[in-house]
Amino acid sequence: MNITLKNVKFSEFASQETNCFEATVYIDGKRAGTASNDGHGGCNRYSPNTLYATLNEYAETLPPIVSRYLDGNGKPMLLEHDADILIGDLFNYWLHSRDLKKSLSKSILFIGEDGKLWRSKQTDLKAALSHADIYKKLKAKQILNLLPFNAALKIYQGATA
Repeated sequence: MNITLKNVKFSEFASQETNCFEATVYIDGKRAGTASNDGHGGCNRYSPNTLYATLNEYAETLPPIVSRYLDGNGKPMLLEHDADILIGDLFNYWLHSRDLKKSLSKSILFIGEDGKLWRSKQTDLKAALSHADIYKKLKAKQILNLLPFNAALKIYQGATA
């Protein structure tokens, strides 16, 4: 099952305990309904109600999420997928994609020799990126601007988590 969010509206100022958003949910390319959250904590809302059931049914087929938090025996806790986790993950993907696109249009983003994500503002971004010794100049292991977007996004998500 391929689930995507489109027409996302995000209200950062109204987000308190959870993200305040509204989005159209598509399943296998067809509009299935909407998901939203008012940003005050608590679960998402789904319309129609059958969307919630469809997402939960699909979530039950996914392997549990291995948490970075440990249980009483010192083992990573496992978290079962549900509709809210699926939509939350898709929303976070949308948010990171939006932020990365904005950053790549204004700066050079790179992973430095220290393994950290760095940003370099340039007056002429295109010229700076085409410079022959850009890696050496920045002391960069990877330059996100020069990678395919999905590869850059994966690195960006890992560095900003």
